Amino acid sequence: MKKIVVGLIVVFIIISGYLIFLRTPNNKPQSTYMTVPVEEGTLRAEINSTGTIKPRVEVQVGSQVSGSIKEMHADFESVVKAGELIALIDPDTYAAKVNQARANLQSAEAMLLKSEVAVIDQVRTLNRKIELMKSNAISQQDYDTAETNLDAAKAQVEVDKASVAQMRANLQEAELQLKYTKIMAPVNGIVTARNMDVGQTVTAGFQTPVLFRIAEDLTRMQVYTSVDEADIGRVRKGQTATFTVPAFPDDFFNASVTQIRNDPQIQQNVVTYNVILDVDNDELKLRPGMTTTVQILISEINNAITVPEQAFHFSPKDRTNITSELAPLKTGQRRLWKLEQGNEIIPVNVGIGVVGTERTQIISDRLKPGDKVVVEEVSIKKDSQRSSGLKFRF
Repeated sequence: MKKIVVGLIVVFIIISGYLIFLRTPNNKPQSTYMTVPVEEGTLRAEINSTGTIKPRVEVQVGSQVSGSIKEMHADFESVVKAGELIALIDPDTYAAKVNQARANLQSAEAMLLKSEVAVIDQVRTLNRKIELMKSNAISQQDYDTAETNLDAAKAQVEVDKASVAQMRANLQEAELQLKYTKIMAPVNGIVTARNMDVGQTVTAGFQTPVLFRIAEDLTRMQVYTSVDEADIGRVRKGQTATFTVPAFPDDFFNASVTQIRNDPQIQQNVVTYNVILDVDNDELKLRPGMTTTVQILISEINNAITVPEQAFHFSPKDRTNITSELAPLKTGQRRLWKLEQGNEIIPVNVGIGVVGTERTQIISDRLKPGDKVVVEEVSIKKDSQRSSGLKFRF
């Protein structure tokens, strides 16, 4: 009887301990991993920026003289040829100045002629004085006076010659100003802007007023884009680019880098450099001033093994279950974590190739397309209670 009681007690203790174990919550966190696949394909490294479309050659036509505009011979979108009259400033005032300058020149030439006649007269006088001097009919003083008068007459001729030259220059200046009242097209092209109307007064002061802007050829345009100083070192002349404009969001336009300017543009401590792209505009879809979204192609690789940039930023929180050794990173290497069967992750050091906008080329013989690399670790706590499903009644 005693043995039976002891046996029942032992059985009761075992069952009680088992039930307590089953009802104890298991709060140990369990890790699960979010992964992305290793992919093979074409990788493009690009620089993204924004820019503005401008004509390749655009000439600002101004006025060198002041006055009111009397005639307009060109308007927006007018096709003009070099040397064609496109505007006329009232020439009356400048024509009067030409007439006055011409009259001044004629007066100066008459004065010169008079001075030359005076020289001839003084030469004759001096010759007579010389003959009289031989017979001592005059004094030395009279002879010296005649000689001095001749020298003075010759000097007056030189003065009058200078006056004639000055009046001739004034006439040329007046004629130029009269000529400048005719505004001529400097190049063949299309008028893209007209800033004045008939009757308006043009004031040519310290800054030449702009009357027209003429684009020489709208079938050849340029894109002015700004590239950040961190990326400018990868831009080279001849690189291809594509861009879009809001007016044609589904169309991609091809361009090429033709110029990298060294003049830095600094705004709010951000340094950028102007990169100029040439683009064909045979269909005349692109207009001056349009905003562009530009992608400059730096490099392109086919059959590249790539992973997202996010995968390089992952590092496991708990490394107690990681059995693989962490090999030191060499120059040009970065570390990825590959997911194996059984929710196990192992570190893999890989070489870095071309860095794209969203994905990066990796060089490794331990990763192949289809393998999964970890980008994030998620910890889940189990708060469930285990139950044997057995009920005892006493």
